[in-house]
Amino acid sequence: MYTINEMRGKSTRIILLFFLVFLAGCGGRVVQYINPNANFSYIKDVAVLPFNNLGGDANAGEKVRGAVIVDLMSREVFNVIEQGEVSKVLDLILSSAGGQAGMALKPDKEMLKLIGERMGVQAVIIGSVDDYGTSAGASLVSISLRMLDTSSGAVLWQVKSTASGSSVVRSMFGVSTKDMVHLSRKAVKKALNTLL
Repeated sequence: MYTINEMRGKSTRIILLFFLVFLAGCGGRVVQYINPNANFSYIKDVAVLPFNNLGGDANAGEKVRGAVIVDLMSREVFNVIEQGEVSKVLDLILSSAGGQAGMALKPDKEMLKLIGERMGVQAVIIGSVDDYGTSAGASLVSISLRMLDTSSGAVLWQVKSTASGSSVVRSMFGVSTKDMVHLSRKAVKKALNTLL
């Protein structure tokens, strides 16, 4: 038979353990780089280019790109060029260079200058979806983003962000993992918080 004080002590430890396990499962990592020589004050207009998709969902690149665009627009720091306009200009640039329309880019300095001139942007954001899916009851979205100066090609900012929707507590109690849309928004928000 336990005394009341012993029961309180055990209850407190169980609650603390539950809380720590819950926090461990809801996290995600962010690794960032900001160019120490970068001056962001001149950047007024930004284009978000198509993302490379290394995730499990064929549409993950466009889903995460859309989340980046919406989050950027909601912050009202940059004028974000409309997706259709970006696609139109990129298709023209790619077709004149012998590439395929709609493909994700790894732009070099010359292409960045051309994009900057044609779209009137000072910077572009390129990215990749590194992980996007569910495995063994764990949902995961991992993204990489870079902001490049269109006039010099310099990397102004780079980040890798991961959001997980699984935890030991969720698994123990049969609570479903967070949906991928929510995790995408969370990974994007954490990434952009390092810049804005």
